[in-house]
Amino acid sequence: MNDVQPYVFGGGAAPPAAPLAGLEKLGDRLARRLRAIIEPYGGCRPAVTARPIEDSLFMMWDASVPAFVSLSLYRLHPIKGTAVLRIDADLVSLLVDRFYGGHGPRIVAARREFTPTEHRLVGRLSGQIIAALAECWAEIAPVEPVLLARETNVGRAEVMAGEAEVVVQGFSVNLGEKDSRLIEIVYPKAGFAGLESHGAGGSDKGAAPRAELLPPDPVWQTGLAARLDDVRLPARTVLARPNLKMSELLALQPGDVIPIHIARHLPLLVGERVFAHGTVGEQDGSVAFMIEKLA
Repeated sequence: MNDVQPYVFGGGAAPPAAPLAGLEKLGDRLARRLRAIIEPYGGCRPAVTARPIEDSLFMMWDASVPAFVSLSLYRLHPIKGTAVLRIDADLVSLLVDRFYGGHGPRIVAARREFTPTEHRLVGRLSGQIIAALAECWAEIAPVEPVLLARETNVGRAEVMAGEAEVVVQGFSVNLGEKDSRLIEIVYPKAGFAGLESHGAGGSDKGAAPRAELLPPDPVWQTGLAARLDDVRLPARTVLARPNLKMSELLALQPGDVIPIHIARHLPLLVGERVFAHGTVGEQDGSVAFMIEKLA
């Protein structure tokens, strides 16, 4: 009884072993999918190799990331926290060069932003990678990816605390050149506990987290925003507001003419709120309202 071990009450439970053990197998499948995704951009069959899974601290991974890199932040519901998709900036530039007929790496000065063409490639490539990742995850636990943000500097990304534990899944990509480029997926290790209530890891399904302690759910927010886009609101404009005395109102007869003055700038009302100001005119033979400024 002399072997006494300290215990911290309230400490979090260890992440379920099943998802962590399945990441190695998942990495091999995802590497094959990455080859098919990258080939149309690179113009050749790339060599994609899954690296061993790394268990580290976020601050250690942060220190290894270049100052200029493509970072896409995702919520992979039900995994809690933010997952990061890292794509080396050199790989993005090389794929754009190859896609438009180039044959080798370009020597470029140090920079901090992607070109518009590179931005479009990053959006398309990261979307395809995350979609493939979700398909590969289906054998472990279904995940629903939601894009939160994109960044080019890890210091501005505000992903998680430096001492947070992370699981890093890396892939080396070689397009027939001397150097390989890197694609990484960084998971918050504590986030795998979110899979317990969805059947992964064999946990107690009766233990539900308190809703008031959870961060806003991006999946719910995205669905709500999509539905709000279809809500129809009444919009109207008022040409004039003539004032009449009570005696004049009671004396009105069919055929009477009420003089009105139409202002040059008219309000556009949504409900009872002034949304914009503009002028009334004609377009394609119909009366139309042209917005000149928003309220």
